Amino acid sequence: MNRTFATTALLFLLAAALFGVNLGGYGVWAPDEPRFAQVAREMMLRGNYLVPQVNGENYLEKPPLLFWAMAAFSQFTGDVTPLTARIPSWLGGVMTLVLTWMLAWRMFGARVAFWSAAILATGYRFWWQTRTGQIDMLLTACTTVALYHLWQWDQDRKLFRLPVIYGAVAAGLLAKGPPAAIFPIMLILSLYWRDKGSRKAVHWVAGLLFALGIALLWYIPARLAIAGGGETTVAEGIGGNLFRNTIGRAVMGVSKAQWPWYYVVSLPSDWLPWSLFLPWVAWRVWKDRHADRMRHFLWCWTFPAFLLFSAAIGKRAIYILPLYPALAILTALAVLELMDSDRVKWRKRTGLVWVTALFLLGVAPHVLPFTGHGDKYTAGAVFVSFATLSVAAVSLVYVLRTECRRLHAVMAASAALLFAGAAFVVFPAMDPYKSAEHISAPVRALSERGADYDLFCVGFSREEYVYYSKKFHEPVLTDLVGKASIPPEELAHAARVQIKGKSAISHAVEDVPIADLASPTPEERAALEAALHQALAEQEEKLAGALQFEDDLRAELAAFAEKLQSGRPAFFFVQDDDWRWITALLPETLKLHGLVQREVGRRHALLLANEPGKALLDRLGVAY
Repeated sequence: MNRTFATTALLFLLAAALFGVNLGGYGVWAPDEPRFAQVAREMMLRGNYLVPQVNGENYLEKPPLLFWAMAAFSQFTGDVTPLTARIPSWLGGVMTLVLTWMLAWRMFGARVAFWSAAILATGYRFWWQTRTGQIDMLLTACTTVALYHLWQWDQDRKLFRLPVIYGAVAAGLLAKGPPAAIFPIMLILSLYWRDKGSRKAVHWVAGLLFALGIALLWYIPARLAIAGGGETTVAEGIGGNLFRNTIGRAVMGVSKAQWPWYYVVSLPSDWLPWSLFLPWVAWRVWKDRHADRMRHFLWCWTFPAFLLFSAAIGKRAIYILPLYPALAILTALAVLELMDSDRVKWRKRTGLVWVTALFLLGVAPHVLPFTGHGDKYTAGAVFVSFATLSVAAVSLVYVLRTECRRLHAVMAASAALLFAGAAFVVFPAMDPYKSAEHISAPVRALSERGADYDLFCVGFSREEYVYYSKKFHEPVLTDLVGKASIPPEELAHAARVQIKGKSAISHAVEDVPIADLASPTPEERAALEAALHQALAEQEEKLAGALQFEDDLRAELAAFAEKLQSGRPAFFFVQDDDWRWITALLPETLKLHGLVQREVGRRHALLLANEPGKALLDRLGVAY
């Protein structure tokens, strides 16, 4: 018993270290991390933890539990940092791992519990989410509390477990909303669908109402604060957000629409390296799904919810993360059975596939010089390649010389080493291309010195620029252009015209040669303007209103130019593709200075300053 305890404690320590290695060693990455970190920062700045805000505007998309947690851990540093933004997910991952071990131990004993936790910790998606400042690992911790106590209640029927179960659901509702209730509901209905007595005894309707009541203790005051007490507005806010974030995404596909087989394709990659055992695991899980109460329970947690999320139109890989603890236990059962069996060929073939995958991963960095990403072929990339190929070589020797009865241990150790190497080397190397930290550095320096200036985002508005600038920005050209003068009945038509018109403009100007995008010559500007006008004139023949769109663009950019010429220091971010046509519509008398041009995520962006802005930087000695 003492040896088992020591081994388990060591596993938890190693897993916690694996989840947390270099956790704050790189910036927050779009799309979600900068947004959530900025919401938490604005809570701290305003001292208002009731209504989330981002860029000074109310943020109604998500409940506040993650933001509260981020702000709580950030009290120690005085600001929301990449580390403090990720600590809630790290804690949620560790908590989920411990609960998975506890559940597996209760069901199948110490050996299965150990490997269930080891498999979960070294599964790619689970490891990734434990070190990502998103909501879903926090949600998974809440649903795993419900999962564990639902199993315990099924065995002992102790009533104190019911408040714990529905309290966990309430916490999940405050983390992400209605998805928190889906997993326990699907389990209860499928596990007890022929057992009305047990279904009644678990009090699932009353429990869900209890959980909802707890969540409403925040939800209603928050909406009342937004609406200022107006009942109609409050109802619209609740109904609108509930519809968009649940029914809208699931049924209408307003966001992340995917085909029904999306999870069939995405889960194998997210469950690496353990998905290499998928043929064996799938067969054993299906065959043994009703072999005993424990397997049937896990099957009822995973399969119905998997089908439901597959049927929904809106999908992301992280939506089914709460299934992973049960999936880890089912995988551990099947893998351990394979390791104990005489099926040497199964094990060796799986091992050779793993070695091949490692070899391909190790060779991949050396392809970079032959692509458009040659600048990323650094000493770090070579080191990662060498380490991966070394792991592949050791694994190959093991596969060829043994019966592979410890193949699962070799794969777990290999995956852990690769993940740790990625956290130490790959992620920091990717950071200059993934975050807006570097392009925002000049204006962030001004913000930290208390300088007074204006900041704009032209053609887009993203929270990562707010977070790294430490300054709210004013969006320009992010809404329907000329909206105030468009009759309500024509808004839909105008939106179609502007979407098609902007696409036509972007294609028309991309072939116009520009020597220096930050400072095009008068001849280059004239060529860009001619290409833009020609594109919209051709579009007018297909869809009336394109030339009016051009007039509205000129008017809005003229108003923007007036702000830049007001005499106040001003800066703005703009993406390269947009700047090619925007610069053609700005007055030639407007003097602008390109400060930084960088790759940010999938796009290239510019930071530009007006004359007073550049003078402010020079006066304060801020580098750019």
